[in-house]
Amino acid sequence: MKRKNKRFDVFQLLSILIIISIFTLSGAVFIVLLSFGMFGLSRILIYYGLAEFNYNKSMIDNLFYYGSYILFGYFTLVAIEFLLDRFKNKLNDNPYFKGMTFHLLTITVSTFMFYFTVHIYYSQIKIEFWVILIIITILYICTEIFYPDSKNLNR
Repeated sequence: MKRKNKRFDVFQLLSILIIISIFTLSGAVFIVLLSFGMFGLSRILIYYGLAEFNYNKSMIDNLFYYGSYILFGYFTLVAIEFLLDRFKNKLNDNPYFKGMTFHLLTITVSTFMFYFTVHIYYSQIKIEFWVILIIITILYICTEIFYPDSKNLNR
């Protein structure tokens, strides 16, 4: 099949629109599931008296306040894990970067950095340190279970 207009290809435009719609839809599903997960976790923490969430303005304000907390926390945890993995690769002879010691070091540094760089500035979210430690530990364990020593595909 020969196309008449080579500058404007309808099939290429259609394929790009399909790819963008799939990407947008999967991102929206991920954000919705993350929101439900965070909502469920917050309800569990409130029910057992382990946390207080006192910021209650409009829906958009709540979305920015709690969303920025989650976003800054996520980037902090990813940055710490990335840096410690780099240290592990560069200093592979060091006993602190081997086995369970490395995992405990990662969890400890991540918890302290999250607590003192993100959590302490959100005065309307009151979660104790040990609860944050348990949550970050569970997240780290899930990361290690589902993404164990993943290969760098950029090489």
